[in-house]
Amino acid sequence: MDNDRMAHCPRWAELPSLGLYMDQVLLVLTEALAPVTAGDQVTATMVGNYVKMKLVRPSEKKKYAREHLARLIMISLFKHVLSMAEIARVLEALTADRAIGEAYDLFCARLEALLASPAAPPEEDGLPLLPAAAVRTLADKLVFERMLAEE
Repeated sequence: MDNDRMAHCPRWAELPSLGLYMDQVLLVLTEALAPVTAGDQVTATMVGNYVKMKLVRPSEKKKYAREHLARLIMISLFKHVLSMAEIARVLEALTADRAIGEAYDLFCARLEALLASPAAPPEEDGLPLLPAAAVRTLADKLVFERMLAEE
């Protein structure tokens, strides 16, 4: 992540609302992940594997919705620090009592806050304990990688 460029995780409302084909999904994911991580690439095979693992529901008529994008962004980021089984549990806890859009926006806001001020305790935002700990772990890893790159 470039220190001069504040990490921005696109919010739910910023994600395309129209159904996207796989090649379009991959472009959106690359663009969304670029400000947060350096060079992360998501492939069609990876998306297919996430569907098989039931982390993401299958596409509808080969088109992917906003929900798919939000889940794929979170999975792509969490995989830096969590196993797929752990990611499944975190996503389940994150969406247990709220819609995916609200859950995703909470994830984005918490991650951005932690990346902007790693030492500051996050404000109470209603994020459940398990996802909050996972986002903290992710932010710490990304800050660590940024520090290594600056040396």
